[in-house]
Amino acid sequence: MDSTSNDNSPLTDITLLKPQKQFLFNNNTYELFSGGFGSGKTVALVLKALLLSQVMPGNFGLIGRLTYPELRDTTQKTFFEFCPPDWYAPERGGVWNKSENYVKLYNGSEIIFRHLDTISEKELLSLNLGWFGIDQAEEISESVFHILQSRLRHNKVSRRYGFLICNPAGHNWLWKRFHPESKEKMRDSYYVDSTTYDNKANLPDDYIKHMEESYSPEMVRRYLYGSWDVFEGQVFVEFDKKVHVIPPFEIPSNWERVVSIDHGLVNPTAVLWGAIDQDGNMFIYDEHYQAERPVSYHAAEIMKKTGGQKISLMVIDPSTVARTREKDGFPFSVIQEYNDYKIYPVPGNNDVQASINRIKEFLKVQPKRIHPVNGKVGAPRMFFFNSCEHSIEEINKYHWKKMRTMSARNPLEQTTDVDDHTVDALRYMIMARWSSAPVTEDKYIKRSFMMDDKKSNPIMTKFEKPADSVLGEFYG
Repeated sequence: MDSTSNDNSPLTDITLLKPQKQFLFNNNTYELFSGGFGSGKTVALVLKALLLSQVMPGNFGLIGRLTYPELRDTTQKTFFEFCPPDWYAPERGGVWNKSENYVKLYNGSEIIFRHLDTISEKELLSLNLGWFGIDQAEEISESVFHILQSRLRHNKVSRRYGFLICNPAGHNWLWKRFHPESKEKMRDSYYVDSTTYDNKANLPDDYIKHMEESYSPEMVRRYLYGSWDVFEGQVFVEFDKKVHVIPPFEIPSNWERVVSIDHGLVNPTAVLWGAIDQDGNMFIYDEHYQAERPVSYHAAEIMKKTGGQKISLMVIDPSTVARTREKDGFPFSVIQEYNDYKIYPVPGNNDVQASINRIKEFLKVQPKRIHPVNGKVGAPRMFFFNSCEHSIEEINKYHWKKMRTMSARNPLEQTTDVDDHTVDALRYMIMARWSSAPVTEDKYIKRSFMMDDKKSNPIMTKFEKPADSVLGEFYG
């Protein structure tokens, strides 16, 4: 693509992709361009920087990336590939000060390049920007973005803008602030995305083929298709909203129903309602999620949501048996407090590794299994009603901790303990209901939940151990 060397827009003689056009000519204050590798994001960023600098003389903008080597070798390099040299030529009043990473254009607009890993808050706070553009924004923290937002106060231009490009990295702060599906989406913001395949014509012939052959299916989804639902360190890589999330339907009366509680005080208390059909498929069909409320509140919500449903098993975080409270001068536990409000759960099994593996088995698509809703061949054993928003959000972003060690031995895998409350409740539920991992069968009977199947026996929990008989049944 050839750029011009006159005073016209740098877009002349450049063939733009549709996502690039959307990004370039959108007029919202804040904008995010997300996409796979090689989808033309960096080109779109530098073109937008040049456009804003040209159409508003005397503008002052910042182009940033986390580290200086990446800023210099990619973002800045792309900038000068597209910026006409006579725009910053000294004979026209332009400046390119390499040591200061500073450009002044012929019309008085100025651009600075900054790496954001070691830049001080004091330095950022001294700026008065007309725009800022961030390359690989998934690498920076939201706090840096907030500071840059506060710097959009250059009063020599009529409008100010903040625009970012990124590779998807799970439901992080960028997703929350820009993605159309987020309930926390910023006002006056715009989102555009693109895949590697959209830019196939401008890539080497074998570029996509080599990545498809080398990458795992999860990496292909993230780095070629630009999926936000896959990211490094993700625990449940099997989870796919298109597969596991379904519209709600009325649960048949002969299905077994179970409830699981992950109790919190400052952190949210998460309660899940699960149903099990005749073929052992699990459906998470309701949830309760609330922080900073007493047991009495959660107990009332459980009673209200359960109503007249017949619950065969109710399980709770095993740590709730610890007598860490005091009542009437005697040690008292959280589980006893639930009992006072006529909620009678039993302590769950908190084996993290075993429960994660069991959930992964249920999420895995089995090629010969019949889908219980649409009847198609090839289905998992676990589904979530789309009304269970917290469950869907947290299982999708549940991830392993990054372990830093100098040892040659593999460190023990540990999960993060942030935003994991519905996942913990799901772990207790699946460990309590299935004593072993599900067995993969070669043949599956096609059933329908829309009618009573007289040939099938509804699953009502059959406890194999005598001790389990004390669990009883809970009636809401």
